[in-house]
Amino acid sequence: MEEADKVVRQMELRAERHGPLSEPVVEDAARRITPPSKVPYRDLFSSPLYRRRLLLLFLMWFIGYITVYAYASGFTSVLTSLEYPPPEAGVIAAVGTFGFVAEAVIMSFYVERLERRYWLPIAAVVTLIGAFLIALAGTSIVVSFVEAILIFAGFNLWVSPTYALTAESFPTRARTTGFALVDGAGHIGGGIGVLVIAPFLPHMSILAALLLISVFLGIAAILVQFTPHTRNRPLDQISP
Repeated sequence: MEEADKVVRQMELRAERHGPLSEPVVEDAARRITPPSKVPYRDLFSSPLYRRRLLLLFLMWFIGYITVYAYASGFTSVLTSLEYPPPEAGVIAAVGTFGFVAEAVIMSFYVERLERRYWLPIAAVVTLIGAFLIALAGTSIVVSFVEAILIFAGFNLWVSPTYALTAESFPTRARTTGFALVDGAGHIGGGIGVLVIAPFLPHMSILAALLLISVFLGIAAILVQFTPHTRNRPLDQISP
C-alpha cells in the first residue's frame, strides 16, 4: 500500500503542473460500475445501448475496410486494370506505402488534438484528393508517386483514433469482446467489397474507379458521426 500510495502521489504531482486536481467522487463512480459478467457477450447483447453500438460500429468498419483493402492489398491490380503497365503499377503501389510511415509519424503528434470521430472525415477527404490527383497525373510517374503516398496516408489516417473510439465504446467488462465483434467481423467487408467492385473497375475511367473505391470511406465517415463522444471523458461515463 505504501508503494502504491507513493506512485499515485507522484502521478498527482505531475498532473498538478497543468492545474489543480479535483477530488475523486468515489461514491458516484461506484454506483455507475456494473458487476462483471462471466459471459461478456450477454452484457453486450442484452443491452439496447450496446446492441446499437455493435451494429453501428460493425457497419462503419465493414464499409470502411472496403476502401482499405482495395488500396492496401489490391492497388497494383487496380492500376493494372486501369491500363497502367504492370511494372509501373507495382512501383507506384510500393512507393505509396511510404504513406503508412508518414501517417504514423504525423498522427503520433496530432491524434489527440481532435475528437476521435472527426479523423475519419479528414481521412476520407485526403484519400479523395489523392484519388483525384493521381487520376489527373496522367503519365507523370513522379506525380503518381506523390499522390500514391497521399492515398496510402489518407486511408490509414483514421484507423488508430477509430481503434480507440471502438474500444472506448464498450464497458471494461466486455471491451475486448465488443472490439473483436465489430472490428474482427468488419474485416469481412474488406474481402467481400474488393470481390464485388473488382469486376467493374476495368470498365471505368481511372478517376471513376478510384472514386468508387474511396467513396466507401466517405460512407463510413458519415456513420461514425453517430458514435459517442469519447475523447477526454471517463470510461465509466461513456460505457457504464
